[in-house]
Amino acid sequence: MSRLHGAGLLVWTSVALNLLLAGWAGLSGVRRRRMLSPAFWAVLLLFLALLGIQTVSGLLLLAGGAAPRAGLHLLYGGLILAAAVAQYGLRPRGFLRARLASGPAWPEPRVMALLCFTQAALLMRAWMTGAFGR
Repeated sequence: MSRLHGAGLLVWTSVALNLLLAGWAGLSGVRRRRMLSPAFWAVLLLFLALLGIQTVSGLLLLAGGAAPRAGLHLLYGGLILAAAVAQYGLRPRGFLRARLASGPAWPEPRVMALLCFTQAALLMRAWMTGAFGR
């Protein structure tokens, strides 16, 4: 289970997908698009599926008594999970979207670019604390 949770392919694919999504949303914002394309949301759901695998394997490790090298790894994991819930909730017909979209000018591309970039940074930092205990 530990190999799955910390698998480089899984971790770095998640980081790369988030950076791709951040760039995609940022470029959409520069082009003054108000809404992100359905393809963007499909890639986001793919990323969230990968993140789900990492989350479940990490929780199983924790339940089995394995502790991370640094306690901060759990903090980053919680922040990653919170950001993933926000990403999922902001999709079309998502539970958070109605609240934010009701405002006068909700910049969907900017919000998602910032959220995806932050998520990528959290994933990298979680990997560093889990792999090196720093």
